[in-house]
Amino acid sequence: MIPLLIYGIVVIIFSSATFRRSMQQQVYAELKNVESLVDTLLDTAYPGDYTLEGDGALSLYKGGVNITADYSLIDGVKENTGMDVTLFYQDTRILTTIKSWEGERLIGTRAPEQVLTDVLAGGESRFYDKVIIRGTTYFAYYAPLYNSDGQITGILFVGKPAAEVNSQVNRALSPMVIVGVLALALVCLFSMYYAGTFLKALYGLRTFISRVATGNLSEELDPAVLKREDELSELGRSALSMQRSLRSLVERDSLTELYNRRSGGHHLTHSVEKARSGNTPFTLVIGDIDFFKKVNDTYGHQCGDMVLQNVARILRRHMKGKGYAIRWGGEEFLLVYENSRLEEARKSLEALQEEIRASCVQSEGNQIYITMTFGMACDSSRELKDLLREADDRLYYGKNNGRNQIVSAETPPSDGQ
Repeated sequence: MIPLLIYGIVVIIFSSATFRRSMQQQVYAELKNVESLVDTLLDTAYPGDYTLEGDGALSLYKGGVNITADYSLIDGVKENTGMDVTLFYQDTRILTTIKSWEGERLIGTRAPEQVLTDVLAGGESRFYDKVIIRGTTYFAYYAPLYNSDGQITGILFVGKPAAEVNSQVNRALSPMVIVGVLALALVCLFSMYYAGTFLKALYGLRTFISRVATGNLSEELDPAVLKREDELSELGRSALSMQRSLRSLVERDSLTELYNRRSGGHHLTHSVEKARSGNTPFTLVIGDIDFFKKVNDTYGHQCGDMVLQNVARILRRHMKGKGYAIRWGGEEFLLVYENSRLEEARKSLEALQEEIRASCVQSEGNQIYITMTFGMACDSSRELKDLLREADDRLYYGKNNGRNQIVSAETPPSDGQ
């Protein structure tokens, strides 16, 4: 038993060390994937270059938008992943989720000298397993940030406290060590089974995060990961929550919560292909709020936003079970009636128009009523661009012939004249 016990202890120690390295490597992979997600999300939300403005209180701009005071993006990443995020402009922290004991963000502090040498000066992405920030040791990944001219403008940091990683590793190892001491034979069988399922789930989770990081926000996570009763299931739920948050940021218009034009265009293309392959009716409608500029000029843009939000709520409620709505641009909306012929869609649209006419927006004692003009097109056999142009021509016709009306295929000529 003594040689067997010694062998078992050696195996356990070796397995523990290997397991710890595997977990650390997984943490490194997760840090890199989250860094890629944050970088992609910043470019998606604020396309353009980074610039720093101001003398005293510095403000960081990206693509002409001041992102200094907006922590929703990086705070959302931390909430969903448990990882801290910092954006350096050159060597100085400008945005960060890391806070002092007093709850203040560590803004204005410098990156470690080794990081400045490797990443800012050397232009290389690096992992570090012992980065100390205000007394806390982090597993960290630093990557250079580039502007469109190819110049390094700063550093993006993603990190996780080493104590949390070690705690997770220790919690995962403790049952294995205890069972190994009590019954070596059972531990060997259990370890083989557990390691197989664990690594399979770990690989599935890593694959899921990697594909989401590359922009596949429709990727599905293996259900076996979520059925587990360990930290991996928690990470899986966090990854799904992060995916949903990213999808909402990328696909939804922030003001109206409708599909934005980019994601709505994908849904529209899919709807046309589905209608064409199934030989089912399909009606497309473009609507525009009448005299919306006058609302903005008279009552202000805040009131205009309230009008847009009110219209969006009515559209979402109306389109439930019929199709979906897209904010096509400004005060213009696109409605997609699936499995609906022109006559049926027009009846629904008339009810919608009446509901919009009757709705009222209260703003600073003012009661604002609005109307909308709609142009319709219905022929799933035609090209999507032709349907859009036809609906837009009919909308244009309605806007130039009295507004507050529905223009269907029978009314104006196709060129909108």
